[in-house]
Amino acid sequence: MTLGNWQAYWNQTLSDTYPKEEIRSLLIRAITDRFNWSAIDLITRKETVLSALDLDWLNSVLKRLQSLEPMQQILGYTWFCDQKFLVTPDVLIPRPETEELVMYLREHLKGKVVRKALDIGTGSGCIALSLADSMPQTHWSAWDVSTQALTVAKRNQEHFEQQVNWQRQDVLQTWPEEHFDLIVSNPPYIPQNEQYSMDQNVVDYEPHLALFVPQDEPLKFYSEIIQKGFKCLNHGGGLYFECHFEFTQGVAAQMQEMGYTQVKKWKDQWGKWRFVSGLKP
Repeated sequence: MTLGNWQAYWNQTLSDTYPKEEIRSLLIRAITDRFNWSAIDLITRKETVLSALDLDWLNSVLKRLQSLEPMQQILGYTWFCDQKFLVTPDVLIPRPETEELVMYLREHLKGKVVRKALDIGTGSGCIALSLADSMPQTHWSAWDVSTQALTVAKRNQEHFEQQVNWQRQDVLQTWPEEHFDLIVSNPPYIPQNEQYSMDQNVVDYEPHLALFVPQDEPLKFYSEIIQKGFKCLNHGGGLYFECHFEFTQGVAAQMQEMGYTQVKKWKDQWGKWRFVSGLKP
């Protein structure tokens, strides 16, 4: 079978499951991973005959996509801040919004002295590792309640020079007696009742522990981090959150009530309120 024939089969097979543009995007991801080809190769190489081994691999990917398994989990990795990160069903797939937060912090903290920093709810380790890579003088710690997630983060550590202190820690329990100049967190923030309107590939394949909070306690983790973080931050230290777009105002209000200064919220690239930050005076 030629690449052109295969593309037609791919498009037809997935047409009832995915939008047209996403079908093309998924195919490009597949051929890039398998052959190191680009989108233009779908045209220039359409007469290329695919081997039986390659067809078996592509059929396997196609079958898993039909079951709505995320492509990142099928391939075993995703790209985040120009770095390749291992992903498994034990961690959230890093999102563009989280990448925005990392890029903001890279720029915002440029030239500032940050001796110790903490990433809460680290998952794959994408925030801690991406920031540690651009902040070589900073000692980073990263917490997660999931030992499986920490295993993934430690494997991602192998591709970075900077070392991170990975710790299993439940933020709802007593925190270690440490102090930091920076705390960043993307904790669970989706109310459980929203799962019924979410994409099935997220609900079925990503860890609910990292996604959902009780619908009557949407700020459960933020409240803990705001309160305990105030005690653990050094004077002038900053707390930075990624949030549900409906709850940024509530997070900002709690931070102001606790005594944080210069509290602000800002929008993501899609125009939704997404991030909140503040400083300990």
